[in-house]
Amino acid sequence: MKPYYYLLLIGFPLAGGLIAYYSKVQKLNNFRLVLAFGGAYLLSVVLFHFIPHLYTEMNVWSGILLLAGFFFQLFIERFSRGVEHGHLHLHKHTKLSAVVPYEILISLCLHSFMEGLPLGSDFLLNDSGKLSFLFGIVLHEFPAAFAMVSILKGQSFNRTRIILFIAIYACMSTLGVLSSQTLTNWLSTHILEYVMAFVVGTFLHIATTILFENSENHKFTTGKVFAILLGILLAAAVSLTF
Repeated sequence: MKPYYYLLLIGFPLAGGLIAYYSKVQKLNNFRLVLAFGGAYLLSVVLFHFIPHLYTEMNVWSGILLLAGFFFQLFIERFSRGVEHGHLHLHKHTKLSAVVPYEILISLCLHSFMEGLPLGSDFLLNDSGKLSFLFGIVLHEFPAAFAMVSILKGQSFNRTRIILFIAIYACMSTLGVLSSQTLTNWLSTHILEYVMAFVVGTFLHIATTILFENSENHKFTTGKVFAILLGILLAAAVSLTF
């Protein structure tokens, strides 16, 4: 993997967290179109690169494991509270102070770690696929880091602990890449394909949830439709150009 990939993987979530820390803005309401764009882009990458590969190289187990990954992501959102979508899921009477930050950090780190796995393996066979997926990762890890730090500020965490949370989260995708590179040498290609099918299922959940949950009443406004189309077109352009 090219060196600047690591810079982007670390830099975007790091930037999102630091901007949230030094900014007075506590919510990403003004970034809904950006989230819609990122969700459409990530979904397009899944459909353009991941799913065709899964069903070409594997059997019915690819679908079973994809679904398992989809519902696993649904499960860990009980702990992350939807922060990986760039916003926070809270029950009507739940206060921000009642949210457990360590649950959010651990679940976010797990998701970020899994995101790095395809980049470090041979699952994406060409540079266009890797570059497309890289952009998809950083486009939603930026708002995820922003949302996480906003929660920490709301609970009056001290500066050292907040910076530590940001640094840990920013490194997780890179750790996933490095782990995947090691596993590629240890495990058979067949087993890795099964692992990737599970991981792709989590991406599918994240991308579709971002698209349908970042607007009021789940309505597709003209701006949101335009952002979604732009995300799809950019993903296609990157895939066909590089």
